[in-house]
Amino acid sequence: MTAIYSMLHMLVDGICALSVFGYFLLREDGYTSLLLYNFCAFALQMPLGALLDLQNQNQKKTNADRSLWFALLGVVLTLIGTITHPVVLGVGNALFHIGGGVGTIREDTAKGWRGRGLGVFVAPGALGLYLGTRMAKQGLLRAGLVGATLLLLAGGIAAGILHRRYQRADQNSVLDEKKQTVHIAAKGSRTSCLCLAGCCLTVVILRSYIGMAVSFSWKQIPFLGLLSVLAVVCGKAAGGFLAARFGTCKVVVVSLLLAAVGYLESAVAPIGLIALFCFNMTMPITLYLLICVYPRLPGFCFGLLTFGLFLGFLPSYLGTELPVSGEIIGSVGSLISLVLLGIGIRMGGRSERILD
Repeated sequence: MTAIYSMLHMLVDGICALSVFGYFLLREDGYTSLLLYNFCAFALQMPLGALLDLQNQNQKKTNADRSLWFALLGVVLTLIGTITHPVVLGVGNALFHIGGGVGTIREDTAKGWRGRGLGVFVAPGALGLYLGTRMAKQGLLRAGLVGATLLLLAGGIAAGILHRRYQRADQNSVLDEKKQTVHIAAKGSRTSCLCLAGCCLTVVILRSYIGMAVSFSWKQIPFLGLLSVLAVVCGKAAGGFLAARFGTCKVVVVSLLLAAVGYLESAVAPIGLIALFCFNMTMPITLYLLICVYPRLPGFCFGLLTFGLFLGFLPSYLGTELPVSGEIIGSVGSLISLVLLGIGIRMGGRSERILD
């Protein structure tokens, strides 16, 4: 299921980027449409995630899992939104991300992957955004929408079939409370857990802002532009695997220190690529840390962090600029993220699963 959700993630983000940049942004109200889409696609994931958590808890006795239906409804609304309104497009995007994200979290926890699945799921989105934006710039709106629609429908059908077979083959695939508590329960107090949540949210806001505010001149070269996207994708995926293998503390410290140093010389393409790779490694880690302390709220945790992405988008949307270079912003942002995650992990991450 994680593999299929990841493929659908790339397609959903790709078709949304294609529709926004190839159609909605070109209209007279394009500036407003961009804000409406981003608000619905990112900020609405938090209430939708809480709703999914509530529904799954209410259906606990029957072992029902509504995440797949949220994801499939999101695919349908995304397809409808491409030809109707950015609000519909954004709501569809939000529903898919919550459904696919929670489904991935549940599988990651059930199989003891310790965050590996989270990195696999979040990574392809950046590639989808890149491909959709490139197709929009090339004027391939109609062909891209038709192709993405067919692939999304095929992926949705495959997800439904696999989910049905998965439930029949393993009745224990949906976690009971006991297994979930043993795997990821943290021992911190309520205050320390809230501190961790606040630190993770702030780090995501910083990551979003830096991603929007910091640009590299060498990205104008098509090949290097593609490599920069692949660095982001691979960094997100690698973060989950490395944190599961070596521990979150070690990976956070090493990756963000390397990112801080790399951003200072990011005008040089190879060093800039390394900085992008390292900086994005914390993407699945922040989500995993939240799930560790709030195991019963996977949808809300996922939505809380995507709300942070929306907040980080706003300064660039409003045209706010800092009187320093992008290299300094990236380096300082990496160091601040390191301090915040260090504080959050030590205060709220007393679980052995987090620190080891």
